[in-house]
Amino acid sequence: MKSKFYPFLVLSLLLLFSSCKKWLPENRVVGTWQLIDAEKRRPFSNQSFTTGYETGVFTFYDNGDATYRDAAGSMTGSWNMREIDGGYSDQDGNWQSQRRTDMLIKLYDFRSNRVLDWYFDYIDFRTSGNRLIGFVNGANYNYRYYFRKQ
Repeated sequence: MKSKFYPFLVLSLLLLFSSCKKWLPENRVVGTWQLIDAEKRRPFSNQSFTTGYETGVFTFYDNGDATYRDAAGSMTGSWNMREIDGGYSDQDGNWQSQRRTDMLIKLYDFRSNRVLDWYFDYIDFRTSGNRLIGFVNGANYNYRYYFRKQ
């Protein structure tokens, strides 16, 4: 009777761990994204600004590679996410003390002298993973970058 129980246990654990993989933040970011808006937020004012990357698309691959393509050409590089202990300011400027996920994007095209090196202190997914918001925190302000999945 013991021998019949072990295969069932192994199969159950395999299904449990394989179904959890799709909920990892890294798996949610894989795909093609467009930068919709960037905003500088201060205590009493918010101001949208243009980064120059709104017209193209970012593609994040599951192996950590990344590309950006627009009318001027393409850049290639990498992306990385990690979980960090410690506090952060959320999208409303309130201090949160739980874990956070940060993201680093590095893209290059040396022939056309284009370099993009973005570090987001905190990222958040909205609307069932179709929106990604990246936050960059400063001393008296923070930046918020809105991406939409294509």
